Amino acid sequence: MMVNDHSNNLSGQHKSSRAEIQDIFLTFAKALEENNLSSVKSYFTPDAKANFSNLGEFNGVDTIVDGLVREGTKIEVARFKITNSYVAVSKKQAQQSAYLMGVFANDMGGKGELDTFLFGGHFVNSYVHTTEGWKISYLRFELDWQHGNFNYVTNWKLTDGIVGWHPKAVAPTILSELDAPWRVFPNPDDRGTDEEQVIETYLRYSWALDQADFSLLTTVFTENTKADMSPFGPMSGRKEIVSLLKILRSGQPYMQHAATNFKVKVTGDTAIMDIYRVVPFNPNRENLDAQIFGARYESRLRREEGVWKFEWLHYIPGWITEGENI
Repeated sequence: MMVNDHSNNLSGQHKSSRAEIQDIFLTFAKALEENNLSSVKSYFTPDAKANFSNLGEFNGVDTIVDGLVREGTKIEVARFKITNSYVAVSKKQAQQSAYLMGVFANDMGGKGELDTFLFGGHFVNSYVHTTEGWKISYLRFELDWQHGNFNYVTNWKLTDGIVGWHPKAVAPTILSELDAPWRVFPNPDDRGTDEEQVIETYLRYSWALDQADFSLLTTVFTENTKADMSPFGPMSGRKEIVSLLKILRSGQPYMQHAATNFKVKVTGDTAIMDIYRVVPFNPNRENLDAQIFGARYESRLRREEGVWKFEWLHYIPGWITEGENI
């Protein structure tokens, strides 16, 4: 399993609550990848809840463990990539958002080719601090997209890819305006280092855009921000940028701006950051575990009243493999 590289930068007994929660979630995600949820039962409160758009609702840790078991065709290869993870802590409670991109696959004829099922989605998770440490109290997962051999997930309810309301539409599992960590705990106890706060600006940007939470999206740009992003080209000012992104998002059934390999340099109240966007691709045995990116961003940020915001954002499409100018 691969994770975004800023999610666990503290070690040992000096870990912050945010880092401890990141560890808990990554251990859970690894158990989910390996289809072995019984190994992480102790990570949940006894009355924990889970709501997965692809699997249903579950109450109680035993029901969660049983309900998340993967069924279908035997899978030789499973890979999960966790990105965009953000945790907000307030006293003895915490809220987390994160993206998941997954691959299930079997060999095809022994030539390195894989028969695959690809999927992606996003989490919002709630935690409480107990006498035994942090525990998961509520898991929420929304399946955003899928592609490939559906026989690997015969017990999943798949997305229909339809934009807007239709007679069989159901309410989403996650509503950013109520569930996102920036909404639940807008003034968290610990915002992290300057570098972590700069990275958080992108996490807030991507989440707000992908979840169509446009009032949250306005918080990531300075008033006079300039941007150059596909398909629009040059844009000027927060109002124009958010307005055009709103039009772009309105015609899409989902978006997932997963990213990692953040490169940050802070100088006083300004910063520059390079960001590498993770996009799905049909893997083979050779590149299954490779770091391959579909685009990168160049950005400048400024701290205004204690909050980092973009003042320049440039989206540069093009495939990049790990080690190439990174």
